[in-house]
Amino acid sequence: MNMKIKQALGATGLLFALAGCNLDIQMYDGVTAEDITARNIKELSQGTYRLLKNDGGLIDNGYSFWAYGGDDLSWGGTSTDAKFKDYDYGRSITSTVTEYAWELGYRTIGNCNKIIEMGDELGESITADERVMVGENYYLRALCYFLLVNEFAQPYSNNPTQNPGLPLKLNSDPNDLPQSRSTVAEVYDQVVADLLMAIDYMTLTDGQVAKDACYATKEAAQALLARVYLYMENWEGSYEMADAVIRSGRFELLRGDDYARYPQHLPEENSETIFAVRRTRLMDDGGYSRPGGLYFRVDNNGWEEIYASSRYLELLELYLDADGYPMDLRSSFISKRYVEDGGADMYPINSTVRRDYTDWTFVYNYLLPNTANYVYEQIGVTRQADGTYVMSSADVAGFTSTTIQSEPYNLGTRYYVVATDGTKYVGRIEPRVYDAATLRQKSADYLVYAINKFSYQEQYFHLNSPVISRLAEMYLIRAEVNAQNGNVQAALDDVNVLRERAGIPEWTVADMQTAEAGQPKDILKIVEEERMLELAWEGHRRFDIFRRRQTLDRRYPGGHTLTEGNRFWTVNYNDPAVCEYIPQAQYDAYPYELEQNP
Repeated sequence: MNMKIKQALGATGLLFALAGCNLDIQMYDGVTAEDITARNIKELSQGTYRLLKNDGGLIDNGYSFWAYGGDDLSWGGTSTDAKFKDYDYGRSITSTVTEYAWELGYRTIGNCNKIIEMGDELGESITADERVMVGENYYLRALCYFLLVNEFAQPYSNNPTQNPGLPLKLNSDPNDLPQSRSTVAEVYDQVVADLLMAIDYMTLTDGQVAKDACYATKEAAQALLARVYLYMENWEGSYEMADAVIRSGRFELLRGDDYARYPQHLPEENSETIFAVRRTRLMDDGGYSRPGGLYFRVDNNGWEEIYASSRYLELLELYLDADGYPMDLRSSFISKRYVEDGGADMYPINSTVRRDYTDWTFVYNYLLPNTANYVYEQIGVTRQADGTYVMSSADVAGFTSTTIQSEPYNLGTRYYVVATDGTKYVGRIEPRVYDAATLRQKSADYLVYAINKFSYQEQYFHLNSPVISRLAEMYLIRAEVNAQNGNVQAALDDVNVLRERAGIPEWTVADMQTAEAGQPKDILKIVEEERMLELAWEGHRRFDIFRRRQTLDRRYPGGHTLTEGNRFWTVNYNDPAVCEYIPQAQYDAYPYELEQNP
């Protein structure tokens, strides 16, 4: 059933009914609509959290937009799944994915509005605990508006004072509706104002104990505000907020095996997570429908249609160990699918399975002649005692050297070949993909590195609690601000905190002078690439591209090259396709004229 925007923005009776539901993690006891008073802030706050994580709501359906539009992933081929349009920038005005994201986003905002008003009603009689919960709702309202404006409006980097943002609904009166969309800048200003109020309200008094990462906290508000300011290019404010979270001492980076198993940790037991939308196995098992289902197949559960992109892998695989396998601890978030048994089961390379694999290839991607499709090419190679790789005689034709060439890059090693026409192809050293049923080489159109970063919470299929903010992001924000301000060493120090954790070489200022095959490397590029590695598939990459006024470049294999020619190889930051249409049902039902996105 489609909920009209008028209802979504202001139907308080419905909100009360929803707010009385028990949250799965049992934050508070429920209350009926007939019993609602200003003293029911606890119960209504429970409802806000429940709405935020509602199955098929803002977090569920919004995630596909935030995460699938980057260049750190590749859809294996075309699909009828509505989420493919988010990946392929093929917008649909009747998409149920966007419909429910909009609807549940505004329903959550409506609950927040009522609780904020209750806090005002209590005035000086408000207790310290009630005050914190009002602050939580300021945070949750800000989060919803921030996520919605990034989905349904042009990025802040593109003329924010002129481009339309969202209708700003800030009270619980169902008859008091905004008559137009506020600008992107005005929505961002409201987000900032709400987060500042959240910080104030959630600053604890003596005797109060900070809540865990399942709840909004002062630090969660500071972390989100650091990101908002970053998007606004308010460098001073962004630094101040990120630095405050780091210096709070409340959070600690996971290390070693604990970090390699990041998705398996419960938010309340994870020292690095600042705020996550808590899901439980008992009530929130989405199986195939959760993000992990599109990324990964485990225990015959999941689609495994979206893979790590070649662009991401080229960064990750710069650092190989003596056996030719990635050193970077973040490689634990992907699994190479190299053998199939002819049926449903697939086997990944990992620390315990066939590490002695010896059939190596050099893999690169190229534009298939006379088509609009990028595909992978595999060249058979033999690993030599000195660590170099030599082509087989069958593959040597067409190249200037029989040995795969290499060059230093980003403190690691980048491999490449040069064709006889002078074209240089950068690629990777990989185990060959085989079909176990026939022992024949498999097609290399789409090399599958499945993504397991969103599975295994409570050791169960694709259960995970979506992470909104974590400590690593704060280090990267602080690094970027320092880079913007010319504080190169300070920026490198924060980047190196994460590189040391990952087990890869750390940057020095001297290294930067020859980092790109002998050429200098810009500090902002170093930070950007580290963000791509560290925050991969968490909903940051597309926004990192567009906030920097860059062009999304997907000239690598994937489903985007198989539809409508080359339309979606590249997407500029100010292209109309970077934001969704207002869902048609919501647009038509609104009593005032809203400017539809082009």
